[in-house]
Amino acid sequence: MDEKGRLARPFLRIEVPVVVAAMVAGRWFGLVAAPVWVFAALVVLASFTDAAVDLVFPRTGSTAQRWAGITVSLAATTAVMYSTGWGPMLVIGYAVAVSDNVRHAGSKALWPTAIAATGCMLVGQVAITVGLAPSFVATPEVHGLAGLAIVGFMIVTRVLSQSTVAKEQLEEELRGRESHFSKLVANTSDIILLFQSDGAIDYASPAFERVLGYERVEEMHFGPELIHPDDVPRSVAFFAAVQERPDRVSWLEIRIRDVHDDWHWFEVGVTNLLGDPDMRAMIGVLHDVTERKLFEEQLSYQAFHDSLTRLPNRLAFFERLEDALSAASRHGVLVGVLFLDLDRFKLVNDSLGHEAGDRLLVEIADRLHHAVRPTDLVARLGGDEFTILLDAIHRPADAVVVAERVLAALRDPIQIGTREFVVTSSLGIAVSDGSEEPNEVVRQADLAMYLAKEKGRSRWEIFSTDHAPQIVERLELEGELWQAIEHGELEVHFQPEVSLEGGAVVAFEALVRWRHPERGLILPPAFVPFAEESSLIVAIDGYVLRESCRHARHWQELRPDGPPVTVSVNLSPRYVRQVDVIEEIVAIIRDTGVDPRCLQFEITERMALADEERTIETLATLRALGLRVAIDDFGTGYSSLAYLRRFPVDVLKLDRSFVESLDTIDADAAIVEAIITMGHALGMRITAEGVERPEQAARLRSLGCDTAQGWHWAKALPPDEAEDYLRGERGTEVDDNRVIPIRRRTRGA
Repeated sequence: MDEKGRLARPFLRIEVPVVVAAMVAGRWFGLVAAPVWVFAALVVLASFTDAAVDLVFPRTGSTAQRWAGITVSLAATTAVMYSTGWGPMLVIGYAVAVSDNVRHAGSKALWPTAIAATGCMLVGQVAITVGLAPSFVATPEVHGLAGLAIVGFMIVTRVLSQSTVAKEQLEEELRGRESHFSKLVANTSDIILLFQSDGAIDYASPAFERVLGYERVEEMHFGPELIHPDDVPRSVAFFAAVQERPDRVSWLEIRIRDVHDDWHWFEVGVTNLLGDPDMRAMIGVLHDVTERKLFEEQLSYQAFHDSLTRLPNRLAFFERLEDALSAASRHGVLVGVLFLDLDRFKLVNDSLGHEAGDRLLVEIADRLHHAVRPTDLVARLGGDEFTILLDAIHRPADAVVVAERVLAALRDPIQIGTREFVVTSSLGIAVSDGSEEPNEVVRQADLAMYLAKEKGRSRWEIFSTDHAPQIVERLELEGELWQAIEHGELEVHFQPEVSLEGGAVVAFEALVRWRHPERGLILPPAFVPFAEESSLIVAIDGYVLRESCRHARHWQELRPDGPPVTVSVNLSPRYVRQVDVIEEIVAIIRDTGVDPRCLQFEITERMALADEERTIETLATLRALGLRVAIDDFGTGYSSLAYLRRFPVDVLKLDRSFVESLDTIDADAAIVEAIITMGHALGMRITAEGVERPEQAARLRSLGCDTAQGWHWAKALPPDEAEDYLRGERGTEVDDNRVIPIRRRTRGA
């Protein structure tokens, strides 16, 4: 039945009882004025009229349709009422009409019904007056009753209007809330489930299909068929506990499978409302936290792994080491720690740049990973330092086997771009039975690594308490060097360079010294090597350069009419390869006021060839400023006529190893003579280093060497003694008790 037919049914349901009642009242009691057949016909006519009106003028339609429908319907009702002879006393019929109209059209039908009923009643009263309608009550009493009926009907309509409007407002509010809640449920990203204690799903919000892809949930269960196997035990215990705690929200994080068999992490909140008669279910709110979990996993990975090599980092290594030491003490096994540091890695960074250095570290990490057992842990502590944890070994020899394998793996050439590198490493080994703290075991391995470096690099050493004091002293010295510049403990001494032809001082080489407050004067071999492995060498070079310029300016004033005295300064690769090195040098020259022609920079062959193009560009710029450039320790690197022709060089400084046996071995004299001849042919001056005997000086003079320096003339002198020497006075003798003995010569000695 359609909507219009349903609107007519309330009246049709009462037509038969009314006709029967009228027949009884009219036949036996005489209570109906019109003939029964007339009354019955009017009732049927009113019924059909009401139905027809609903079809033509639906009360739920427009305002005009509603007014027309109500008026026609009430007119039919009035005809039935006034045909009985009781007219206004049957006003209850209008009340039924009002109720019926309000039920279908709401408060919008109230006043149209009231006004139409009043009008129909007035028409009925007119019909009584003119004799068209019967009346058991005489006039004018019947009109008075009609007036009272109208007033009463209006009062009832008013009361009904207020209650209806209030009801409609409440219903509208409820509908709004229901609509809001429905939209909220339909559009929220969270999944809302209603399910029973056995997991059977009664309802799933649209997000269930959007997120997980399941279309039919009627036969699904919120249980093992959806939950990750690893999470099932926890979820079973969780739901059992939820059933013991009604009306309380409990939370759990589990993985749920989607329709494509992928797993999503959900934060699940469940409330047990099985005992609520309105719900009789458990409510589950599922919030998808997959992205958060992935982010947490990523953060956890980053917290415990090195971003460059993807190896575990320091934090992960120490956590694993702590567990291994604890297990070792319980099970009576040993733990080995290998501390590995790449030899001269800074040279790769300084010469080829950090990108090449990073690629080298990645390759080293891969080789280390493949050189150890699957149960061992390789970690990067930072920079070029790596550690290896050997878990559950039985003797120190097991750690040595791994160390040998690691060193062998690193000796194979590594291809970086178009170049091949052979990178060696120094490796320290510490073995513990679990009685030491993790920091102590790593410290022992670190000390052993320093001992391996001291003994020549590219080797391993096992920690021994016998070696610890001297290594600790070295480390302490390294730490104190960082404060030496700030505290003004560094000094610059100057070794004279003399002309072999006339004996006059033509230059000084600036050499750094460390005036330690407790250890006395420390020479470069004791601190420059580890300074070169860090950025500290840049600060040292900058300090030496500024002091050299300051003294060169002063000595320049001492010889206003004589030839200028050149000060030669050694520069490290790190200093030369600074982005703003030219600007820094120019600023120092400007600040000190020194004539650039009084400065000479020394670089080594290895440094020159490490990054040829950039080095050539830098040196050419320096020469354009008026400075001179010297190749230091010539003959110990890659001596080649080809590179000498390319590089803007003014001076070659012969290494002391050639000078040492110059007067005793003819082959060495021949090499020196060839170098001198080659240098002169290229327009370069030749300076010999390390001249200690007059025989050496005489032979160099005979071979055509231009200048020389060494203890034959003077050691490196403090600035005031160098000035005295320049004035023609001799320096003091060397006091061996004031310096640290030199075991091997390094740059700047």
